[in-house]
Amino acid sequence: MNQIFRENLKYILAVLIVWAITFPWILRNKDNLLAKFTLAYNSFFGYPNPRIAHQLIAKGDAVLEGRKEGGTDVLQTIGQFFSSEDGGKGTILPLDLNLMEKACLYFRSKEHVEDHFLELTWREKASEWGSPLFQKMAPQGELTLGPSPKIYWNSHIDAVLTALDYYKRALRFSGPELIAPKKIESVAWASCRPSEILLGYKTHMLETENFVLKKLTDLEKVPSGLSAVQKRSVVLSSIKRSDFPEVSANDYLESLLRQILLTGMKNFSPREMDDIYERILYFVGADEREYLKFKFRRAELFFQLGSEEGIYYKRAASEFKEAANIQLASEIEDINVPALLVHEFESKMREAESYHKLKENSKSLVILDALKPKLRNVDERSVGGKKDDILKSYRKLTRSVLRKLGRYEEADEIPFNE
Repeated sequence: MNQIFRENLKYILAVLIVWAITFPWILRNKDNLLAKFTLAYNSFFGYPNPRIAHQLIAKGDAVLEGRKEGGTDVLQTIGQFFSSEDGGKGTILPLDLNLMEKACLYFRSKEHVEDHFLELTWREKASEWGSPLFQKMAPQGELTLGPSPKIYWNSHIDAVLTALDYYKRALRFSGPELIAPKKIESVAWASCRPSEILLGYKTHMLETENFVLKKLTDLEKVPSGLSAVQKRSVVLSSIKRSDFPEVSANDYLESLLRQILLTGMKNFSPREMDDIYERILYFVGADEREYLKFKFRRAELFFQLGSEEGIYYKRAASEFKEAANIQLASEIEDINVPALLVHEFESKMREAESYHKLKENSKSLVILDALKPKLRNVDERSVGGKKDDILKSYRKLTRSVLRKLGRYEEADEIPFNE
């Protein structure tokens, strides 16, 4: 053994040296390497491959259906039994994903509560934890109590996670189809894994863009020398026009919106959020109902980033100014005018706040003074009622701006509460 080692020492040392040199690069680029490996793997099977995706989804569905109907497998049936803590007989309770989600939210809300305080009362079980799936199991004339949330969740979680695994594997082959992300969403809440929803819809977004880019490249419709941002604009334009029957513009937009609306973007970095907002604004367009709302949200994002880099306050001011341009929505039928005026007031106020953060207080005061005639849109004269939060923010900001400008007496005249 020693002789073999000595004879091959130079090769072993060469391998170690090469590994020592390349390891930092591999570590730094591991995500790209894994992505390329996955792409090669998918290409081997054909990508996208709806047939494989649908087969995997069907397997996940079968797992869940078996739990909903009690199943025929002996081991599965035994796994669904648990004893009632009230001393009753063992009960087979079928799977209800909504009830699992409720149990998940219940225990998350009780994270720091002692275990013995988590046990539900008889009334809570009867009124809050029932399920239509349990009705058929109740003896005639008797009330069916809901389960212990913890025991019920634990009794089904393995099956739900198995289904989730099938759906995530299907996501690798589904391409621009939205079915896999929706299936992931259906079980992610129940398994206390909302981040999986973000994974599903973000993957769908990127895979749709990659699919369209490849199609356009094959058709030689992507000019050479474009930057990544320019290529994305070409791709988004193609998706919006529905150039390819495999790609649905509505599915793509739904994927964008669900990343925000269902997850609150809590697992996104601010710059990732900006990428999503940029795509959404492109799709809704300046003549759509939601344009001003998403402009405002993007401005809030820039304002948040301003605490790290001051230049973002200037971008926030620009976005808030555009969000306040309610003329863009004036032609929309059935528009809620009072709500639109409140939106305009708040957007202008936040624009002034952005300039205040930039220490451009004179510019901020000009905007705040221009809002005085529009106070009726948010005070007790407002059609929609008084908007206390906005009024308090307006007064607080005005006092701060006046003081920064050395106009202390005027600042002190502004009431704190009314």
